[in-house]
Amino acid sequence: MNNKIEFSLAFIESLVSSGGLSGEQKTLVDRCTKNIYEEYQLHNFSEQYEPDFIKFYKELKKQPEREAKNLALVLERYVLGGMDIFSKKTNIEVKNRLISFDISELPRSIQTTGYLVVLEHIMNRLKRNKNLGKHTWIFIDEFHILLANPYSADYIAKIYKTGRKENAIPTIITQNIGDVIKNEQGCKILSNSEFAIILKQKALDLPAICKIFDISEEESRYVIDSPTGQGILVYGEDKVAFRNQISKDSYIYELNQTSNMQLSKVA
Repeated sequence: MNNKIEFSLAFIESLVSSGGLSGEQKTLVDRCTKNIYEEYQLHNFSEQYEPDFIKFYKELKKQPEREAKNLALVLERYVLGGMDIFSKKTNIEVKNRLISFDISELPRSIQTTGYLVVLEHIMNRLKRNKNLGKHTWIFIDEFHILLANPYSADYIAKIYKTGRKENAIPTIITQNIGDVIKNEQGCKILSNSEFAIILKQKALDLPAICKIFDISEEESRYVIDSPTGQGILVYGEDKVAFRNQISKDSYIYELNQTSNMQLSKVA
């Protein structure tokens, strides 16, 4: 229950304003979330009573406080108006073995909310997969974007902190390491990463990276102005410098390269 209340607070706050929820509003969100989940439990987790944004909105409108009416009015456009994407059941098959979430086309005003919804789904999936004896591999591309928002940053940190207990293998990918090492949660996540592949880095970012992964000055030369295919592998306390350059004329190169310019030539 506490986890659901925590998510509801972050979800509603991401929609309301950058100023955050007032103490009274937080109490209302807490109460309404608790009410709809208790009803769900009371009816033996029947699908008919499964909590969603619409049920929360209706419960909020039942509350006697004036602040509840004001908050409901703010949320109305996200439940009944043109921004009601999160008040509907998904049409995506989320039970597939491989699922890719892309929220890049969401309006900027609700991108943070989109991150939270996806991350909450991942947390729920982790618990379900663990009960089924399955491991879950989570790939998060453009990781630095999630750190720009405190709610999504906290969720990612939570996945990293508790993920191993849930049989999860979280993997983050970013080309903007500078944004990651400037973020407190980002540094914690990097420090808790057992395995890392470090490729070409900017001289300005390198000292922080070397400190986090305990990379020597000699080893760091492999990631300063390094050519494609060269870098450092970090596995626990072990570091291995590598140079894996593949001829551009080879089939393996054509199969794996991701350069748009090269792809256009192949096409």
